[in-house]
Amino acid sequence: MQKPLCVWVITVVLGWAGSTMAQGPLLQRGTKELGVSGTFDIQQESRAVLDISGRFGYFPQHQLEIGGFAEVASNFNEFSRYGLGGFAELHVPDLALLQGRAIPYAGADLGLEFVDTSLGDDNAALIFRPRVGLKWFIRDYFAIDTNVFVAVATDDLFPNRKNHLDPYDVGVRLGLRIYFK
Repeated sequence: MQKPLCVWVITVVLGWAGSTMAQGPLLQRGTKELGVSGTFDIQQESRAVLDISGRFGYFPQHQLEIGGFAEVASNFNEFSRYGLGGFAELHVPDLALLQGRAIPYAGADLGLEFVDTSLGDDNAALIFRPRVGLKWFIRDYFAIDTNVFVAVATDDLFPNRKNHLDPYDVGVRLGLRIYFK
């Protein structure tokens, strides 16, 4: 009985939030964003069972977002990586696709990451991850995020080759973003 009640409450709250918000994607000053995403790693041979990132952002100006992220990746066997950092994203609604519902953006993450591995030494490194992507707005307050990234680190963190870590990574990230005032 609790599950239908929870579904009903979430539906009512999301419906109310959607009806009270302004028309168009919420990329204005003062908007906050919660996001969760996972990675499809193009180069990784040692398959990660878990690869998830959470983020919170704030728009100090229209189309400019800054915030923080936390992430963890692990195959629960020989490799675990976790980290914290900050990010910035610049949205370009003038280049929007699909009647303004797919907004392109460019962004970058800067953070400190740690790896615990049986493949060699445990490492800590500074990472820089520039990325470009599209936010597909299903509702003005809800988007699916897709982006391509290239990550570079000051030490070996990424399991790109079997039984070996590298200081670079390339991948595609897919996530969900929720916006609120």
